[in-house]
Amino acid sequence: MKQGSTVNLDKHMRMIRTFLDRWRGGVARLWEFQAAHCHLTLRIERPGEHGNLHVICLGPEFIHGPVQWEHCAFEIHVEADRQGGVERYILRDAQANFEVKTEELEVKENCKPLS
Repeated sequence: MKQGSTVNLDKHMRMIRTFLDRWRGGVARLWEFQAAHCHLTLRIERPGEHGNLHVICLGPEFIHGPVQWEHCAFEIHVEADRQGGVERYILRDAQANFEVKTEELEVKENCKPLS
């Protein structure tokens, strides 16, 4: 991996972690799955609070866990495939026994419909 792409990956991971930390403790649920476009959206909300966070998994390869749970505590990691080439993200909430392995991760705050 080139140094520039390592810097970009580090910046991307910090940004995602910042959003996940901001929404830690909320209610997480599987919000949308589209096989045709191959993406999974998780939605995090807090009861009684305005707003939400969408965590979009582009190209999910593995999904394991409940469809909804309280007190979410996500963490993310990057791993290389067995040949040491292509990287993928691992989004995990260990307490909920939830894990997604995906090609790319995005986050968007305050998506419609707003609660």
